[in-house]
Amino acid sequence: MTAFGLIGVMVGGALGALARFLVGALSAALVARSALAGWPWATLGVNVLGSFLLSLLVTLVSRGLVDPRWRLWLGTGFLGAFTTFSTFSLEADDLARRGEPGVAALYVVLSVGLGLLGVLAGRLVGTRA
Repeated sequence: MTAFGLIGVMVGGALGALARFLVGALSAALVARSALAGWPWATLGVNVLGSFLLSLLVTLVSRGLVDPRWRLWLGTGFLGAFTTFSTFSLEADDLARRGEPGVAALYVVLSVGLGLLGVLAGRLVGTRA
């Protein structure tokens, strides 16, 4: 990997982390005093969106429609920092420890299931571009 590639991953990661933070802050502000509060909406959303975008990117790169360097910069850098699987795991555990194992299970099933659907949708959109 070149220095240019490393810098691209680093800048992409910084921007992805900032975007993830902003999505979390916006989500928290929007649902703070509603019936939707307490559910990790931001993490679910970024993981599903990140699954879709990464699949789309990889598909477009593999078809030669996008320069392979974008896979490093956007895939590894931006989306690697934007998606939050470790946070997802922690939040699922937190839901279970709060005495809500059914809610925790639903969160896991939705995150994984919708993430896989995001991957399939990304591939479908990428093959039709």
